[in-house]
Amino acid sequence: MDATVIRCPSCGQANRVPALSSGKTAVCGKCKTPLTATNGHPVDVDDSTFRSTIGSGRFIVDFWAPWCGPCRQIAPVLEEIARERHDVRVAKLNVDQNPRTSSEFGVQGIPLLVFFRDGREAGRLTGAHPKSNIEAAIRQYFG
Repeated sequence: MDATVIRCPSCGQANRVPALSSGKTAVCGKCKTPLTATNGHPVDVDDSTFRSTIGSGRFIVDFWAPWCGPCRQIAPVLEEIARERHDVRVAKLNVDQNPRTSSEFGVQGIPLLVFFRDGREAGRLTGAHPKSNIEAAIRQYFG
């Protein structure tokens, strides 16, 4: 049985959530806040939460900055993917506020989408891509 790790939007606790049958919901083990597979939007990560957040499951991490026009251009596409997909989580890391993680992954151009499977990098897309290209990369990197 596949389980997804979902970080609670209220307290930040990482929760391993198995696939749920229709009508069932999961709650945070710490604060009992209801959890959904995607919580409907990308999760923000920073230097201190990055590894624990992406350590289990399939993640697309958007390395971005608020001043970056192409980053703002693909943000709605990533929001849409976060709402629609239950097999992939979307996370966002602001490169200006998190230089350690940005440096660790050699970020030189943004937006940069890095695909992670259980904490290991599976592939990258640099630049603003349409949803069809991102979906193709999901199929390529996550099979």
